[in-house]
Amino acid sequence: MRHRARGWSAAAVALTLALAGCTPSDAGPGGSATAGATAASTAGPVTVIGGTRPEEQLLARIAARHLQNRGVDASVGEPSAVPWNAAGDRQVAIVDSLAMAAEVAPATLAGPVPTPSPSPHAARDSPAAGASPTAGASPTEATASPTDPAPASPTGHPTATGSPTPLPDGAPAADAAGTTSMVVGHLPEGTEIVGQSAGTLRLQAVTTTATAGLYSMEELGDLNGLCDRMVFAPEAVKALESERLEVLAGCEPAEWVAPGEHGAAVDLVTGRADVALLYGTDPGIADHALVPLGDPQRILPEGRVLLVTDPQALTGTATGALDELAGQLSGEQLAELQRLAVGPDALPPEEAAQYWLVTAGLEQAPERWF
Repeated sequence: MRHRARGWSAAAVALTLALAGCTPSDAGPGGSATAGATAASTAGPVTVIGGTRPEEQLLARIAARHLQNRGVDASVGEPSAVPWNAAGDRQVAIVDSLAMAAEVAPATLAGPVPTPSPSPHAARDSPAAGASPTAGASPTEATASPTDPAPASPTGHPTATGSPTPLPDGAPAADAAGTTSMVVGHLPEGTEIVGQSAGTLRLQAVTTTATAGLYSMEELGDLNGLCDRMVFAPEAVKALESERLEVLAGCEPAEWVAPGEHGAAVDLVTGRADVALLYGTDPGIADHALVPLGDPQRILPEGRVLLVTDPQALTGTATGALDELAGQLSGEQLAELQRLAVGPDALPPEEAAQYWLVTAGLEQAPERWF
C-alpha cells in the first residue's frame, strides 16, 4: 500500500452542494436597528454572492428574492470560486464550509492520519481484517470475497483481487461544527456567520445496488481489499480523501475519473465508475436507487452552508431573513435545491427560486399555482 502525501485544495471539494430559523426583528446580531437602518439607507442594496456550482447560484438567487420579499433591496452578484472573500460591505456570501476549509485550512481538515500499521485490537476486531465480505453466507450465494475468482465490476474491471488488510485506529474526520470552527478565523474582518444550514454537507461513498450486493458492501470498511481495480468518481475528490480511504478503510482505488456529462451519480448507473463520493443530499442517490455506504467512524468529513456578512451593515430585518432562510435548508430542501438547478427537473432560475421558497413555506403561493 503506498503512502500518499496529504494534499487538499478547493478543487478537491468541487462535488455537489448540501446545505433554527428566527423571526425577523428590527435589530440584527451585533448592531442596533438605528445603525442598520442608517447603513441601509445610505449604502445601496444588499448583494448576495454564491459559488460557481449551479445549485450555489440558485441559492444566491433564492436568498436575494427572500430578502426582497422581506422588504430589503437586494440583488445577485457575480458567482465566485471563493465567495467567502466577498463577504462584507453589504455583501452576503453563501459558503460551503467544507470547500472553504479545504482551501484555507487543508492540514486541519485532513486531520491526523496514522501510519498504516494496525493496533492489535484493530486487526482482531475489524470485520474487513478478520473475515471475507461473505463470512456467514451460504456457499451458493453469488457474492465475491477477495480470494474468489474475480468477477467483473460494472466498469468491466475484476475487482476482488486483493486481500483485506488490518486497519489502524484513526481520529474521525471533522463534523459540521468542527469544519465551521476551522473557517471562522479566515473570514474577512468584521464579518460573521449570520445563518447556518439546518442540513449538513456529508460526504458519502455511494454505489449501485448491484455492486453493493455482489460484494456484500454495507459500510466503508467493506471496501477493504476490493478497491485495487475499482474506478472512483469524481476525480477532484482524489486529493480530498485518498489518504483517509487508503489508511482507514483499506481502499486504494485503481483510478479516479472526472464526472461525465450527467454527473457522478449517473456514472455509476452507466458503468463508468464503481463508487462515487457525493454529498448525502445529492438527489441522484434517491433518483437512481443508489446505496450509500455507512461511515460510523466518520472517515469522510462533513460541513454546512454558511451565510456570511457584516451584520453591522445590514438591518435586523435583513439578518433575520437570512437566518430564517438558513433554518429551512434541511437535507430534503437541499436535495430539492439541486434538483431544481440541474437535471431533467431544472427550471429557469427565477421560477426555480420562487418554487423553492413556496415549497419551503417562505413565500405565499400565487393563484393558480401548479
